[in-house]
Amino acid sequence: MNMLASELTSLQIFRGLDEQAATAICQSLKRIGYDANENILSEGVGVQALWIILSGECIVSRNCGEAEDRTLAVLRAGDVFGEMSFVRSAPHSASIKSVTPVSVCCFHREDFLQLAKDHPSAAYQISLNIAAVLSERLRRMDAWVCDMVESPNGHDYRDEWQSFRSAVYTNWAF
Repeated sequence: MNMLASELTSLQIFRGLDEQAATAICQSLKRIGYDANENILSEGVGVQALWIILSGECIVSRNCGEAEDRTLAVLRAGDVFGEMSFVRSAPHSASIKSVTPVSVCCFHREDFLQLAKDHPSAAYQISLNIAAVLSERLRRMDAWVCDMVESPNGHDYRDEWQSFRSAVYTNWAF
């Protein structure tokens, strides 16, 4: 079943699109269902696509060198993942696993590039929306780091924070 343009534009990544562009995107979306406890994306594997959760719940986890993966976030209907690998060809920085049965739609990079040719303003709007999602995640990360460094045990993390900050805000070569 294809998604309706009005349903698509209610999702954060596709807000602000006109009906013609939204309809074109709806025709290229791939709907996929996953059972509970199924791997959707694996850390280190590169798939250039945006994944939008239509229903269900997923966890985002990352291998941090410990015996178990560390859970980074819980995602629900309307949330998006895969955006970092979508905009920059790189392996996924985390894994996504379904917690409950999940329905997602997948928008592949090739379809986005075709959209950019046919509807450049729509591709521009999607890019702005992706930037907004990434900016909000970075803003939350900044707040979390500040809270951690300013906590009673924050002095234990200050050197690590200085090193992290140096790595994040310098050497922007791609």
